[in-house]
Amino acid sequence: MADIFLSYARVDKARVAPLVAALEARGWSVWWDPEIAPGQEFDRQIAQQLDVAKAVIVVWTPASVDSRWVRGEARLAAERGVLVPVRFDHARLPIDALALHTTDLDDWKEDPKSGAFQQLSRALGSLLQSSSGGASSPPGGTSSTGATSSTGGTPSTSAQEAERERKGPSICVLPFANMSGDSEQEYFSDGISEDIITDLSKVSALLVISRNSAFTFKGKHVDLPQVARQLKVTHVLEGSVRKAGNRIRITAQLIDGATNGHVWAERYDRDLSDIFALQDEISQAIVSALKVRLFPEEKHSIEDRGTTSVEAYDKYLRAQALANRGIQAESDQAEALFREALAIDSGFARARSSLCHVYFWRFIFSPQRFERTRDDMDAMVREALARAPDHWDTHLLDGVSRMARYDWLGADGAFAKMKALAPPSDSVGLLYLSIFLSDVGRTAEAITRLTMACKADPLSFAVSQLLQQQLYIGGRVDDARAEYERTLGLGGNREAAEHTALMWIWDTGDVGRTRLQFRRFLDHEALSMPVLHQVSGLLDRPATALDLIREAFADPAYQDPMRMMLLSWYAAHLGDAPLAVAALRRSRIDLKGKGYSAVTYAMWFPFMRDVRKLPAFKSLLRDLGLYDYWRKSGKWGDFARPVGEDDFEVW
Repeated sequence: MADIFLSYARVDKARVAPLVAALEARGWSVWWDPEIAPGQEFDRQIAQQLDVAKAVIVVWTPASVDSRWVRGEARLAAERGVLVPVRFDHARLPIDALALHTTDLDDWKEDPKSGAFQQLSRALGSLLQSSSGGASSPPGGTSSTGATSSTGGTPSTSAQEAERERKGPSICVLPFANMSGDSEQEYFSDGISEDIITDLSKVSALLVISRNSAFTFKGKHVDLPQVARQLKVTHVLEGSVRKAGNRIRITAQLIDGATNGHVWAERYDRDLSDIFALQDEISQAIVSALKVRLFPEEKHSIEDRGTTSVEAYDKYLRAQALANRGIQAESDQAEALFREALAIDSGFARARSSLCHVYFWRFIFSPQRFERTRDDMDAMVREALARAPDHWDTHLLDGVSRMARYDWLGADGAFAKMKALAPPSDSVGLLYLSIFLSDVGRTAEAITRLTMACKADPLSFAVSQLLQQQLYIGGRVDDARAEYERTLGLGGNREAAEHTALMWIWDTGDVGRTRLQFRRFLDHEALSMPVLHQVSGLLDRPATALDLIREAFADPAYQDPMRMMLLSWYAAHLGDAPLAVAALRRSRIDLKGKGYSAVTYAMWFPFMRDVRKLPAFKSLLRDLGLYDYWRKSGKWGDFARPVGEDDFEVW
């Protein structure tokens, strides 16, 4: 059984998801996010879970107080003495709930450090501690009608069968094998795999491993139960694609991760013109085999391919394959193909949003084209918003575009729209949102989101490295170290992880360990900075090392946003706070037009504390627009608070 049963109105799912993530981050398992079948009025499964739950959180909102299912679950929990009610939007409570203390969460701002969440945690902690027995979780099941609660859970043991009992189904879609006998057709088989992942991620009752993690197994002979154990999923889907002329054959089989047995298998032979209907058929067959509920809006979302043109879709798949390689020399080819797809079908929202992603990566890897790229991306985002206002990826990219211009308030609004539309566990959306939260200093919220992203994308270095950095910023060094160690066996570019580890080891003052980690970082260095190789040998002579950093600050070879940002780190660690803030200003303000450095959040690293005490740092925050954002939104970062009518303090 789960520690906590959570009852809520289905329309409130987007605001409930961060609350669940914060509770799970405390180590509690939560049963929520249901497979709902109309007419199942407190069936045996629901009654069983309510009978055994150690605590029941009822989320009162204007929608849920009108739900007889939520009110019924609240009454049952109250009778057992395990009800913990919370409220949003100053909802008018049912008469029988007025006598109970209810925690208002309107101002919690998805921050686990907020007073409201701490109050809720204390109430839950007391209730859970007083219950007998160890924590366990319920089997997946169904709940009330479209207005209410439940399934899901957090594992407490590593056994595969126990995993199945603790939470609903989860799946990894392995890259489908290209059986066409032509390597040029690889883009098509990969595209089919990615589209199935995208389709299944729209099913709220199903956890789907992201494309990034799933594709680490591409081209490898894998042991399917081992994959299931590694990714903590209940099922694995594998298959193949053969494309010849205008005919396609797709085979797929769904494997039980615990038993390695076949749950479902099928072969499809169709004309290429039937590709969209075929994808719908495959995705819905998998959902049916997993026995999860598919809501009408989810079914409609799966069926919406964004285009009816097979030619536009084919160009899109070719472009996406080029973009996925991450090779900058191929980004121009990807851009051209995306534009060709849009020329065929101007309403193809996925092609437009993917093109925006190409522009975003150019921000980072092609600084010489920064201003042109930013203008191109802004224009494409405006067009996307006009043509596809209900496409969540459009709002994600609107947020990214606004971040590049330091329009934090606009970015906040864009990400809020994205959250309302995106699949709750989509790792890409969670990653970009977390970068925004990190930049504006909302570290605890970023950690909550990144923890969610890690569940869907456990093999992603991008997610893990950002999580390590935010745990470090949040003072959770042991957790950061544990996450760092979790990724040691993974392939990929370890530069950011090794650099972050260097920073926290340097904080300890242990010169020997710091020197060893410095060497490890330099072994993975991707951004050439010769001065760091010199500094690594001078850790016991900080004054000499600092002289080298000062020389680099004036060196033309270091005059770009990223290198200047890194120089600020070393100036801070070596004790020159004024130089550190000067390098920050040069990175974020003076060199803004020469590239994009997605590490504004580096200002909040622990070793920057003395830098943050300087008046020049507060001036920088004003010029970055962060103070204006905090004042207007009321969403102050974890390291800042207002003082009077027009001042603030940071620490």
